[in-house]
Amino acid sequence: MSKSVIVIDDDEDTVRLFSEFLEEHDIDVIGNGFDGVTAVKLFKQTKPDVVLIDLNMPNGSGFYAIKKIKDLDSKAKIIAVTADGSFATEEKLDKLNIPLIQKPFKMDQIISIIQN
Repeated sequence: MSKSVIVIDDDEDTVRLFSEFLEEHDIDVIGNGFDGVTAVKLFKQTKPDVVLIDLNMPNGSGFYAIKKIKDLDSKAKIIAVTADGSFATEEKLDKLNIPLIQKPFKMDQIISIIQN
């Protein structure tokens, strides 16, 4: 069975490329968004298997969305995709048990995490 995913990033090209690549690998992209507030709305509406989310975005950061989504569903599977590789960011994500994928990323790594 195909996994369902929402892709959230403030860069429209990144969202488009992610979505196209995931669809090519039989992963069902059921929503796209460009900020944290939209991420929470899409999560409520679509209940995806996985949320791929950038951390640094306007109108609700990735951390804002992660907290709200985890409040809605503590078992939600979220993958952070960011260029912010600071120790503080890594530490926050570790505490939340959220995998971090550094930009620039390898798409095979993302596919592997989604499917497992």
